[in-house]
Amino acid sequence: MFDWAYRKRLKDDLEDWVAKGWVSSSGAASILRDQEREDGRSRLPMALAGIGMICVALALFAFIAANWAVIPKTVKLVGITVLLVASHLAAARAATKGRKGIADLLTGFATLVFVGGMALVGQMFHLPEDWAGGAFLVCMGALAAAWFTGSKASLTVAAVAALTWQFSRADLGETTTIQDLIGLAILIAVFAHAIFAPARLSRWLAILLLWVTFGRWLAESADLHSAGDGFALAMSLAGAGGLAVLMVLIDPIADLFVKWNSELPARSHGRWLMSRSLQDAGFLVLNALVVAALIVVPELASDVDGAAIWTVPALVPLAAAVALLVAGLLLSYKTAKAQALFGATGLALLAVLMPVVTSNTLVLAAASMSALVGLCALATWFNNRYWMLCSYLGLTAVALWLLQVTIGTLLGQSVFFLVAGVLLLGVALWLARVFRSGAPSAPVEPGKREAPS
Repeated sequence: MFDWAYRKRLKDDLEDWVAKGWVSSSGAASILRDQEREDGRSRLPMALAGIGMICVALALFAFIAANWAVIPKTVKLVGITVLLVASHLAAARAATKGRKGIADLLTGFATLVFVGGMALVGQMFHLPEDWAGGAFLVCMGALAAAWFTGSKASLTVAAVAALTWQFSRADLGETTTIQDLIGLAILIAVFAHAIFAPARLSRWLAILLLWVTFGRWLAESADLHSAGDGFALAMSLAGAGGLAVLMVLIDPIADLFVKWNSELPARSHGRWLMSRSLQDAGFLVLNALVVAALIVVPELASDVDGAAIWTVPALVPLAAAVALLVAGLLLSYKTAKAQALFGATGLALLAVLMPVVTSNTLVLAAASMSALVGLCALATWFNNRYWMLCSYLGLTAVALWLLQVTIGTLLGQSVFFLVAGVLLLGVALWLARVFRSGAPSAPVEPGKREAPS
């Protein structure tokens, strides 16, 4: 969540907490003063230093390029090696003094020197252009630096290089199992580092790499089957929908297992942050898929081949998602809020898969609208503003599409708004009843007795 949104929500929450007596007025004022001081200025020096580090690296390589014919080849190689070793030694010295930020920047600078050095070596020895091979070597070097030193800057370089390698390696149909396994190993290494050395940029790059790696697997499988657009679309809907649901449910399922088995160890800070980032990313993708199942899929293929669901890239995440949904509904027995999460998520997955079952526009529209209304209610219940933004944007897109495509008269528009209004009112009344039945009874004040019945 953005910092400004967090501060706004914190002010609203503090107002309620003070009114309920949970936080004193002076304590709330101290919290707000501390948040006002923490306005990003503490991170500004490191941000400027990071930009400066990149500028210095670019200046170095620009100087070498400008004097390319003058500097002997041996001097270039020795200079790159010395600069690389010196940067790592300086980073190690800074780390021993407890200056982790400076050590991270120096390790990142050494990684950039390694990247530029590889390009210069290729130029010196007139090696053939190979973007995929270069990106792979950069990824390996940056991953080694990230894991040996804990550098978040080096992991950023490694993740970007891994994304480049996934896009630039062999064309579909020419890849091998070894390349796929290497891609999976890189994904695990990037994900694990983002957990052990948590940083927001690292987490989102790891999640992006997850989707790119999975998308590559889907595309290769579709190409292997040599099927049409309907087959590829069904595989994408099932696979991507299942993966999105997995990302949303991993965190609540972990909470429920810890609740039912107190002997399980508590999750670390990095794992907690990664699970929340996965949940937010999965919620975004799930909303986008619900909209795409109604608007995009019918435009791309008139007949979606349901046999594609039984392919491995589609079946594995879909089956795992269904298993988590069933387990979550069982574990969340008599917990209305958790059951609403699993129910709304399952309804959204059903809407994503609906084009595989039927191509009827009214059925698809009803499924999409129901799923998005459920996601909107879920986001409101959980008071998650990011989820609200995603679900309400999806609901708006579907509503506007329905007005344009399926409704052509004023009478039809009136019917549409009537059905939508009744649906929303019904959901609101149901939620009000759930909230009222689950609300705790008011505590009895000291010195007062309950009235006899």
